[in-house]
Amino acid sequence: MSVHVPKVWCEDGETNPHREVLLMTDTEYIDYLESVATPPEHLVCSECAQLLTRTNTILERLEAELTRPRADARPTPPPRPDHEVALDWLAALCGGHEATATLSVAPLDGAGLDLPPVADEAGRTQLAAVAALLHEVAADFPVAEVGFALRRALLRLWEIDPLLVDRPARPTQVAAGIVWTVLGANGLAGPGGLVTATELKERLGVTKMPSAYGKQLAAAIRGFWPWQTQRPWALRDLPDLEPLGYPDLLVSSVRKRLVRLRDQACLSRDQDGGSPR
Repeated sequence: MSVHVPKVWCEDGETNPHREVLLMTDTEYIDYLESVATPPEHLVCSECAQLLTRTNTILERLEAELTRPRADARPTPPPRPDHEVALDWLAALCGGHEATATLSVAPLDGAGLDLPPVADEAGRTQLAAVAALLHEVAADFPVAEVGFALRRALLRLWEIDPLLVDRPARPTQVAAGIVWTVLGANGLAGPGGLVTATELKERLGVTKMPSAYGKQLAAAIRGFWPWQTQRPWALRDLPDLEPLGYPDLLVSSVRKRLVRLRDQACLSRDQDGGSPR
């Protein structure tokens, strides 16, 4: 049976029948709670009955959706072996798995780094100006191979797309982008490296951070190859290298570490019964 509590008065002094509080113990109400049927009118007002019915319907649909088996559900793939991640990362740095397998540790030298003939006088002047700036910046670094890597990156950019080197870009802007890109590929940029972004910005007198100039140059060198791969973070002694896909832009000390990682990864792969990539 239902027990009425005194009516609730509104602020305007009128009673509101919809705000009457009912203490209900009827078995009909208990039956209603266990179904989606419309509650008996003598238990609740019509507006509340409609609201409760809609709420129960929505809750049942939600429960059915949450418990419905997914036909397209796929099991979570197991984590990739560390040696597989490492070999893919090395391929991104070196330009493929074949290049990784034949990676050399010989120091970089100046062979084949002469500036190419340029018919256009403005282009020839621009190329020479950038090369001179790279030579000046490299002279400040204790690693002599960096200068060869910078020069080779300039020649490669000129071969890929001369417009990235030529005017209207200023020689200092091109030089800043090349230096930051090559140092990033060798893990030598930023705090703890050969130069920070602020130091290089001030050294060359550019208005933006070197990374702003280097982003487009790095993309041009990298090309359309999918060299953005997962770095094997489990190996803590690895430097954070920017994948460019050219081992001849890496100094020998970096390549020695990569060769050591390659040999360790190949040994682990062979022990697991994997096949060469």
